[in-house]
Parts: sequence; C-alpha cells; structure tokens
Amino acid sequence: MLMTFEPGDTKQMTFQSSVQPDSAPSFAVYNRDGTLVSSFTSTASGSFNYYAMYTMPTSEGFYVSEWIAQSTVSAVGSTFNFKKRSVFKVATTRSIQ
Repeated sequence: MLMTFEPGDTKQMTFQSSVQPDSAPSFAVYNRDGTLVSSFTSTASGSFNYYAMYTMPTSEGFYVSEWIAQSTVSAVGSTFNFKKRSVFKVATTRSIQ
C-alpha cells in the first residue's frame, strides 16, 4: 500500500530489526530522480527499534525512503548491511464541495 502524506507534515518513520545494529541506522529520502533530499541518523527506541521524525517535502510527488544499518557478526568477523526501502507520495488533499 502506497502511503500518502501532506506537504510539510511531520511523521514518525520507524525501523525494526531482528539483530542489533552496531550503531543507530541512518534514514534518507530521495526524490524520483534519485537525488538526496534529506539524510540523518535515527533515534533509538530500544535495542532493535529506531525512529526518525521527518518533515515531508513541500513539493508534491513520489519519494523513496531508505534505512541503512550495519551489524557485525563476531563469529564470522563480517559486517553486513541491512537496507529497507519504501516509496511514498506527497500530495495535497483536495476537498470535495
């Protein structure tokens, strides 16, 4: 399901993981051309849950949000990247008269 948000609204975006990341995941938003609109580090809400308060762009259109986390598995000595992407739309709600 495509989520739709109003321009300029602030929403809480969340990330849950089954493994604890080495540090807080980063959250980024790209426009439909792939240009970075915003990027910052999330806030922890427990060991496996993170959130980012994000104010939507004022330009209507489609955007891609991306979470990136890293976790090191000491048993194999490797670091793995975890990515979660989703598409959302920014549009003004028009009233029906």
